[in-house]
Amino acid sequence: MRAVVLAVVLAGCHLVERNEIVRPGEIERVTLRDRPTARSATLQLTEGGQLRFVEPLDCPTENVIQQTAGTEILTKPNLATFVVGIVATSLGAVSTIRGLSDDDPGGSPFLYAGAALIGAGLPFAVGPWIGNRTETVEGAPRPAVRTPSSTVPCGERTVVAKTATLRVRGLEIHGSIDGDGMFSISPFAIVDAYEAAASLPTWEVSAVLDGDRTKPVAAMIDGGSFASRSKGFLAAAAFDARVEPMRLVPGLSTGALRVGMMAAAGGTAVRIALPIKNDGPGPAWGVRGHLSAPAAPAIDGRILYIGSIAKGEGREASLMIPISPDVAGEIRNSVIDVSIELRDAHGTAPATPIRFRGPVIVDPTR
Repeated sequence: MRAVVLAVVLAGCHLVERNEIVRPGEIERVTLRDRPTARSATLQLTEGGQLRFVEPLDCPTENVIQQTAGTEILTKPNLATFVVGIVATSLGAVSTIRGLSDDDPGGSPFLYAGAALIGAGLPFAVGPWIGNRTETVEGAPRPAVRTPSSTVPCGERTVVAKTATLRVRGLEIHGSIDGDGMFSISPFAIVDAYEAAASLPTWEVSAVLDGDRTKPVAAMIDGGSFASRSKGFLAAAAFDARVEPMRLVPGLSTGALRVGMMAAAGGTAVRIALPIKNDGPGPAWGVRGHLSAPAAPAIDGRILYIGSIAKGEGREASLMIPISPDVAGEIRNSVIDVSIELRDAHGTAPATPIRFRGPVIVDPTR
């Protein structure tokens, strides 16, 4: 019976409040790849040692926040019950003190009344502060909330263009661009693949696509990356790029250097031709020529790769250099100075440069 009374008293000491709540759950960041934004075009050096034009892409992202509904049940103190308990306990204490002060405390009605009030009021004063709690009852999932977030890199796409004219280290390189953005001229056209090293300076490249100067392309290419790519270039070269130990010294000699202009696939090219022979007694390895034409940036700095030349072998080494229509108009029939410094793998090539000075004549037979 006392337990039932206590339970009833405690039940009256509390208020129960129910609140519907929605709690956030897991957060997932989703990249919206169907809405890419292209940044300015740039130039890459591929693992195969080629130059490729691409447009880096940025995509927006969203934070997808899962939600779960529920009910929050708060059991709180009933302050009205607490006040009643405090008043009853206080009156009981006063009555008890009054009874104890009588001449015959044992027979004083104040003493018994005070004890009764204290016994009745104390549970009401203390009860509201016992058993308070917060419980959550899970409900059904709610639709996720999506909030926009920052953009992130999300790949790249090929630049749509047919031709490009690059400027790097004061030199000009003109060539075509295929459907994959690959540039037709290898960077090793001006970087000696036999001498590429990690100490090469960074390339600062600017380019014009299809002659449109309103949308210039700029890129920085780590000079150290040419060292690893040069091996692949030499392995796939159309000439014999082998370098073997020197056992007998070769004897390289050259004929007259010729420079002409001719039609080429997709436009016009300058053709450099150099007769070269190895009179022996040993083979020559890694032979190439460094071109110098300070007044013609579209020709200057090019590498004429020749490769190995056996004892007694003679051939005409040639190099086709594509040029833009503007450059073709400038140098056609004009007098230019071109020189070639020969180099080989073992430093046996003649030290005297081979020189050409004369007009660049259009001659399809050369």
